[in-house]
Amino acid sequence: MPPFIFDPIFSFKKELLFVSFAFLLALLLPIIAVIILTHTGIDAVSDRLVQYDETTKTIKLFYPNGSLYKEILVNVTWPVRGIVTNEFGTTVLPYYVFHSGIDIANPYGLIGDPITTFMPGTVTYEGEIFWGFGKHIIINNGDNITSLYGHLDKIFVIRGQQVKPGDIIGLEGDTGWSTGPHLHFQINVFGIPVNPRIFVGEGNP
Repeated sequence: MPPFIFDPIFSFKKELLFVSFAFLLALLLPIIAVIILTHTGIDAVSDRLVQYDETTKTIKLFYPNGSLYKEILVNVTWPVRGIVTNEFGTTVLPYYVFHSGIDIANPYGLIGDPITTFMPGTVTYEGEIFWGFGKHIIINNGDNITSLYGHLDKIFVIRGQQVKPGDIIGLEGDTGWSTGPHLHFQINVFGIPVNPRIFVGEGNP
């Protein structure tokens, strides 16, 4: 093909590629913006649902509209020993994601550490899905607080069972969407994820 014909074709292909990329970006930007704003909103709401009062050593629970619901004195325990490898909240690396709990991993990468409930409650769900949390347990802890324990290897409780801190409800595992043996520990207030550290404190268990 003569050069004077090849050059315009080559230039046209580059322009077409650029226009296609710009068009695709224009389509995706609103979607990306909605995702970011949604998760940012969840972060903001979560911060306002639960607060620890240093003076009274109590936890204040708020309605989603911001009004005070209840002030409770809780005696809680970490659900498992290990190292916190992933915190609660929005992260941008390696990709943008809202993490709805904290991950606690076995320091040696082993399966089978005992899991206990962090505060008293009633088991409302125990089962397995082959994605997401894998084998997991949901406990109603009262006062519109629920807790979730995900990626378990084994489950030792049934729905309706009453549990208290110290009761072994399952074993740490690697089921569902998991990158290694760990517990996904999540606390919801009024069905909205909140930072578990408000209840269990800082550091590693």
